[in-house]
Amino acid sequence: MASTPSTHRRRPGPVARSAAAVIALGLAAAACSSAGSASSASSTSTSSSTTSTTAVDPGPGPTTLKGTKVTLEPIVRPGASTSTDPTTGSASGGLDTPVAMVSRAGRNQLWIAERSGQVRIVSIDTTWDRVTGKTKHTGYTLLPGAALDLSALTTTDGERGLLGIAFSSDGRTLYVDHTATNGDIEVAAYTVEDKGTFSGGDGVTPPPAGSIVTIDPASRRTLLTIPHPDATNHNGGQLVLGPDGYLYIGVGDGGGSGDPAGNAQNTDSLLGKVLRIDPAGAALGSLYAIPADNPFAGGGGRPEVYLYGVRNPWRFSFDRANGDLWIADVGQGAVEEIDWLPASSGAGRGANLGWNWFEGGTAFRTDGTPPKGTVSPLHTYTHDAGRCSVTGGYEYRGTEVPALASTYVYGDYCTGEVRGLLARKGIVLDDQPLSTTVKPGTLVSFGQDDQGELYVLSSDGTLYKVTP
Repeated sequence: MASTPSTHRRRPGPVARSAAAVIALGLAAAACSSAGSASSASSTSTSSSTTSTTAVDPGPGPTTLKGTKVTLEPIVRPGASTSTDPTTGSASGGLDTPVAMVSRAGRNQLWIAERSGQVRIVSIDTTWDRVTGKTKHTGYTLLPGAALDLSALTTTDGERGLLGIAFSSDGRTLYVDHTATNGDIEVAAYTVEDKGTFSGGDGVTPPPAGSIVTIDPASRRTLLTIPHPDATNHNGGQLVLGPDGYLYIGVGDGGGSGDPAGNAQNTDSLLGKVLRIDPAGAALGSLYAIPADNPFAGGGGRPEVYLYGVRNPWRFSFDRANGDLWIADVGQGAVEEIDWLPASSGAGRGANLGWNWFEGGTAFRTDGTPPKGTVSPLHTYTHDAGRCSVTGGYEYRGTEVPALASTYVYGDYCTGEVRGLLARKGIVLDDQPLSTTVKPGTLVSFGQDDQGELYVLSSDGTLYKVTP
């Protein structure tokens, strides 16, 4: 820990409940698992997939994703150039092992974290349409140079590196999650200053990222330092600004096989957890505050802990429509899991997702009796058909692909397959491939822009947009 946090009471947020989790770490095949399909509204079990459901009417709505197809449009391609193709509006090349994406609200910017430590900016290019009187989207431009370079502060050994980024609600603070050169996990904050604007689409050489924004390295505030010296895997890395305005941090169990130190079930450890802190509400002398309704704010565990019992919460997200929490948790070697934690039940606050007593819905430990009240996954899949490691995504809330409405879009790292999971009221109705893939062994993350449209990151340097 970098400092002693203060306990801080804010307005009650919409997120404070209990549910399930979806976690993926697709940086290395060392921690893998796989997905199958489920299409009934009752509990099912096949050789490749299991779905946990209850005998509840799911209500009106679609019950199948069969025939639903999407296209992955490459908007940044591998290569050295950063020019924009005038025929497709796509920026070409320049990304080095991208692993995370976040939209900077209100600025038509997608920020990309490269595992080596650089933070890049993709401009969503716009022009003013005089006929409609509205802004028109014309393409994307990858700006040359980096907005921030942390390469001297991290290492890419194993699954280490710059792993996650998030913004404060006003876009003026950038939060980063990276491993230090000694393997420790660090979460830090930087101040972002706007220097200019760029709408793109004019065919000229794009300006360097540093002429659009400035981030002073001296503005760095290290919020958290979590010791992680022994293994290079299971670092977590996801950062999300929740609907309640708090910062959520995914942390792996510390690595190794089977969580040998028992970190995930130990509420006095920050490993194997999703944490929740309030950087904006820190009292004088503290770097962050503890939300008063954190489950262990009053004792019984580390006050930063929001939920526990996860193996490696590589990617998780909140549903922008209702605050539900989706977590994809990468399995040990046999089962991948997707957990749904509804806002109406607390969005996972205080939940125990079961690792290492369970891998997905299957018993993993045999040396005792599991604790009561562990949350079962909404959906699991095995490593059949080459699958190995779930990459968590988002519930689709955009408008450009109506067929995906209210569908959780996720993927598998090893196969590169992009899939849709259709569920209502905790009942899985269908799980189908969306007829599109990226290069096997490269599907590391999904992203979402201000309008709820989805993007897919491939570690080969490609940024895709999900389109009809």
